[in-house]
Amino acid sequence: MFLSKKNSHREFSLHSAHVALAIWLLLPAAGLWAQGQEPSVSRSASSSLPASDPKETRLKHVVHVVGLRDVKAGASGDLTFDKSMMLFSAGADSVAIPRMSILAFSISHDNVALISGTKGKLAGMAPYGVGQAITAIRPSADTLTLLYRDSSSAIHGCILILPKGAGDAVVTALADAKILPTEYPKSGQFGLTEGALRTTPASNAEIKRSKPSVEVDLLTESADGVPSAFPIAEYEELISQLTDSGLFEKVWRQGDTRRNSGTLVLQVNINELKTGSARSRGLVPFTGATVIKTNVTLVDSSGRTVFQQNIKGSKRMRGESLDATASLAKEIRKELLKAPGLRSHN
Repeated sequence: MFLSKKNSHREFSLHSAHVALAIWLLLPAAGLWAQGQEPSVSRSASSSLPASDPKETRLKHVVHVVGLRDVKAGASGDLTFDKSMMLFSAGADSVAIPRMSILAFSISHDNVALISGTKGKLAGMAPYGVGQAITAIRPSADTLTLLYRDSSSAIHGCILILPKGAGDAVVTALADAKILPTEYPKSGQFGLTEGALRTTPASNAEIKRSKPSVEVDLLTESADGVPSAFPIAEYEELISQLTDSGLFEKVWRQGDTRRNSGTLVLQVNINELKTGSARSRGLVPFTGATVIKTNVTLVDSSGRTVFQQNIKGSKRMRGESLDATASLAKEIRKELLKAPGLRSHN
């Protein structure tokens, strides 16, 4: 049986439309190729991970707490694992972390509500105020804490709130890459020691600057039973606070191979943690306080102590216990700004 001219014309038109659509879809990639650029992680990055991939794990309604650059704290989105990376997408913001860059992760089970919050806060601000029943129970969730290196070997921390029970899916997904749950190391070290890391010699211009640079080390712990989220959140809060302080020429992360040889090093040890109760504070202010006590030391490149002081942070009003890390970072910033001679150290 043969096709009529009318049917042949219709098939030709459909074929032409399909070809035009394919060319239109390929234009963005062709433009990038012509400019010598590679597509970057963006709002469409998640589409590069096909849903049909049997090795892919995708979790919805995941809330970012802290640690992913350019993603707002409290942003809710999708968390996807494929064979090569972890991708968090929230609206137009996306951050991809290669699996090979992940140093450690852990999952904890919490009674944290899955709603947005502000920076430094777990996304669980259930309003336990006037009129709330004292027996109110908040929805459950899993908390993912993760440490990873960037292309300069600098260490980053990340905290995400997952739907209840979703932590098991993360464990399974990362097990495929032979990455197993690991508790935060009390020593704050991951493989490479400070002496083994390459540093850049300070230039004459850097030596003459009135402001020193500082490296923030991962926190150490002399206290027992500290949840992984606390030192990781504090590490990120310190970097943010010290960057905004104007006290230092540059704030480096632990392990960054770009830092110069004259950089100061900030070391914080958690020697006491009282986790308190967000629920109790919501019902009765100043009860169930969370208090974190630390010893803070700033040393120069020769190992000489430039600053040392016991500093604490706390959360006593409504809000999550992790807010104490933001309080502590602000107190450390305030005390360093008052430290005599620090501005003229170099």
